[in-house]
Amino acid sequence: MTTARPSGTLLLMLAAPVLAAAGAVLGGSGVILLALACTLLLLVGARLSLAGLLAAVLLAEPLAEALKRAVFLLGEDSPAAYYGVQLLPSALLAVALAAALPRLLSARLPNSGIWLAALVAWTGAAAVASSYGTPWFQRLGALHQEILPALIFLPALLIGADAAARATIARAAALVCIASAAYGLWQFLAGYTGLDLAWAVGAADRSIQAGKVHAWMIGDSWERRVFSLFPDPFTWGQALTGALVIVLLARLGPGWTLATWAAVLIGLTLTQSRTPWLTLAVTGTAWLALGWRPLRRPAVIVGAALAGFPLTLWLGGWAYDALFTGLPATDDPFLRRYLTVGTIEARLDAWTNLRDVLSFHPLTGLGAGTDPRYGAALPLPPALLAAHDSHNVLVKLAILGGLPAVMLFLGFLWRWTREAFTAGSTPYADARLAAAFLLGSQAAGYLNAGIFLTWQYFLVLGLVAGAAAVAKAPSQVVASRLDQSPASRRIVA
Repeated sequence: MTTARPSGTLLLMLAAPVLAAAGAVLGGSGVILLALACTLLLLVGARLSLAGLLAAVLLAEPLAEALKRAVFLLGEDSPAAYYGVQLLPSALLAVALAAALPRLLSARLPNSGIWLAALVAWTGAAAVASSYGTPWFQRLGALHQEILPALIFLPALLIGADAAARATIARAAALVCIASAAYGLWQFLAGYTGLDLAWAVGAADRSIQAGKVHAWMIGDSWERRVFSLFPDPFTWGQALTGALVIVLLARLGPGWTLATWAAVLIGLTLTQSRTPWLTLAVTGTAWLALGWRPLRRPAVIVGAALAGFPLTLWLGGWAYDALFTGLPATDDPFLRRYLTVGTIEARLDAWTNLRDVLSFHPLTGLGAGTDPRYGAALPLPPALLAAHDSHNVLVKLAILGGLPAVMLFLGFLWRWTREAFTAGSTPYADARLAAAFLLGSQAAGYLNAGIFLTWQYFLVLGLVAGAAAVAKAPSQVVASRLDQSPASRRIVA
């Protein structure tokens, strides 16, 4: 077996953090230096394999959150440090894309990849074209958070059904589940750590979750929610469910699988959030339903995903009137959070919000970064300000890129479903699980906007689409030369 030689592009990307670290030392920014050291360690641990790089991206997500909080613990509060350390997963994704790019360019992308790349390009262009004077750091920050994770789909295509590579990624996902559940248990039983409290005080005016923790600290709120090493409970819950699906796709041994299930159930309980539970419940229900062959049709699956929009509005209105208004009061903060109405009433205006956004800006939307939560207050009409609070994924896509963004996303779902369920193209069990996860995630998107558009979501869909492409045309789709697993070498040969 020959040793793979890293490309010149990859060597340049590996050298960049070293040069940046030297600048950080001269500038005295210890957190930036620590982030760069973590980047290098993750790159070394990845061993320049594509699977290792994708595993590093999953590990970097909670690590970047911990570094973000460390900014305030170390007294180095600056925009460069606070926002810079959050780029850790994106920097690793950039390396993975650099490693995968030569093979992606030489092979024909599946149609789902083309539609997704078009969505990323269109929303990026819409952010540039936005007429609301959004500061550039807000535009880039929003794209990084809401759109960039979609690009992990592309290198995941080259992993496909490679069992060894999938196992590498799945073990990283399982470790994130277990570690985050342990940290969440500590937050629940012993209280917020010094890392959490320093961040809450320093970032109360720039982070919703930090503001909530700070309000609890000073006695202005009864709510003390657990969010572990993630930006908020919702994001943590969605990451847990996505990681579970990755582990199940890889078919890890019973030890890993049981530990992941335990961590997911503990973590979802601690989030005190109903939306991730909905994702898990709909995923399980859809998995059972997709056991019936007539339901495994693209029109049925995408139609079910779209039907969730009016269904959520109807069920939400019913639940608001019949279940949550009139529940018994309780002084227990944990139960009180699960029984509270929350912001369900905000979800019920989603149709009006979608119509308002498309009537104002049908082609480009408002552009990324116009949400007031990102910082600068922009001169938005009241109807468009209200749209930012809709908690609906179709409204969010319309905001990011108008009607074209909505159609490109739906086109991506359609093409992916066709590829996944093409006869003999991919293992039936993989397509069934991934499609069920797609429906469960989409259901969450009608309650919490694009929060499900995570690294894990696009990674799962990319793995299954890649397996389908390899099975359909093995001579056209090749793995990255940086991936030296036996299955990958067979494909390259």
